Amino acid sequence: MCTPRCSLADIAPTISRILAIPMVVPDGCVINDVADHYIKHDCKRVVLIIADSLGFKLYHRYESIMPSVSSLVSQGLLMGCSSVERHTSPCIASIFSGYLPENHHIHSTEDIYRERAKNPENPKIKTILEWAYDAGFKSAVVIESEGAETFRERVDELHGVKNSEDIIDYDHRIIKSAINTLSNEPDLLAVHLRSIDRYAHRSIHGKELEEAIINTDTNIGQIIEHAEKGTLFLICGDHTIHGWEKWKLKATDEEIRNHNENVVALIVGCK
Repeated sequence: MCTPRCSLADIAPTISRILAIPMVVPDGCVINDVADHYIKHDCKRVVLIIADSLGFKLYHRYESIMPSVSSLVSQGLLMGCSSVERHTSPCIASIFSGYLPENHHIHSTEDIYRERAKNPENPKIKTILEWAYDAGFKSAVVIESEGAETFRERVDELHGVKNSEDIIDYDHRIIKSAINTLSNEPDLLAVHLRSIDRYAHRSIHGKELEEAIINTDTNIGQIIEHAEKGTLFLICGDHTIHGWEKWKLKATDEEIRNHNENVVALIVGCK
């Protein structure tokens, strides 16, 4: 099993280092082997893709049906990354801010508004997208509509997609907005895909989860295809899959250990 080499809280400071975006030093640390390598490769922009529930061992189990992501891995890096929680909101807050949940206090979208009302300049709730915007970089975010609104007037471009029971269509609309956004050449773009997470919750048969994984990989492939040369991709899960009681029945010992340790995949590669 891969020993975690980093934490979700390390992603924001690593982006900060690669693009030279100034930010207050958070809880997380720069992943030096990532930053040093891609600074040398002169990557000029970053696309951060959060593939909800993409656990490290989940990726290994299904890598053969994820050609777009696997292509990045073959020329880049695959790391085990320690998650910080079991739910999406605090994990994404840590990915974006570089702080741990006990410090950013974001456990739901509503908490973002609550914490900003207390202190709108609190660096523990300020995201790398906002640090970029304040420093004159062009930053953009494509996520669920309620979360997108928390970035209004804090980034150059935001696109919110209304939540839907049809999560495949939801992700397709996310990708359509992301591709449109790429035409404006943002320095930093963040995208959140949710198919794997939703199907892990509700799927009875593994085939349905496989379809969600294939859909996620296809969507990521479209983003890669439309990105400019010199774009660095950071693709990560936020937590391991939900609905674990049904999935562990067919899990290997390593997959069980991975779930217990809450280790997600972090894929890093440059176009």
